[in-house]
Amino acid sequence: MFIQKRKIAFILTVISVIIGVMLATQLQSNMHPMRKESRSINELRVTLQKELEKRKSLLADISKYDQLLYQYETSLNEGEKVNVMKDELARARKLAGMVSLEGEGVIIHIVDRAMIPPSELATDAMIPPDALPPTLVIDEDLRWLVNVLLVNGAKAVSLNGNRLISTTAIRNVGEEIQVDTKTIRPPYEIRALGDPDALISGLKLEGVDGNFQLANKVVELEKQERLTIPAYSGTRTIHYMKPVNAKGDS
Repeated sequence: MFIQKRKIAFILTVISVIIGVMLATQLQSNMHPMRKESRSINELRVTLQKELEKRKSLLADISKYDQLLYQYETSLNEGEKVNVMKDELARARKLAGMVSLEGEGVIIHIVDRAMIPPSELATDAMIPPDALPPTLVIDEDLRWLVNVLLVNGAKAVSLNGNRLISTTAIRNVGEEIQVDTKTIRPPYEIRALGDPDALISGLKLEGVDGNFQLANKVVELEKQERLTIPAYSGTRTIHYMKPVNAKGDS
């Protein structure tokens, strides 16, 4: 009888320990819930919008090249083929920056905050000019700004009158900034062709004001209905192409 009572007591003890461990684990889980990484709905909407714009741009490129291929395939005679190639050459010259372009767009001025009268500063940018130390704008700042414009649909961009193309280098040389081999100095002016509303919205979403506020600079955005971007004036270096001297040569 005594042994049976000890067995029952032992079983009850084991069950109590198990229940206690389970209760302690559940209580600890409730006190320290697992944190899941989350993003705000606004951030998700912005990311989705950017991806949709990229998809739209890619579909437009596919459609454009399909149309060009169709023109080549359906050309009835040599004269029509030449016209198609001339049109494609003109388009390629525009993309390469070899001709000036004109259309609607935006002008971006980057100026020292101290040069802007306090009455003209935005209410959300009312920081005394001497609250932040004067900081140089570096090449990385300008490259970032140009990339934001291109991502948001800019068709052509110039920096202080210098046309930017795919091989253009923006880099620091000492305390100065060079566009390829040309030195540019503040204030900086960037011109971009494209939909003004889309370009300005893209800049604001990326926080252009806050980025340059750290350098004690003010960014001014101006919509333009008629804007001219000059042709590229630098020297092009060709590494992998050579002219064809005769038919069949390569």
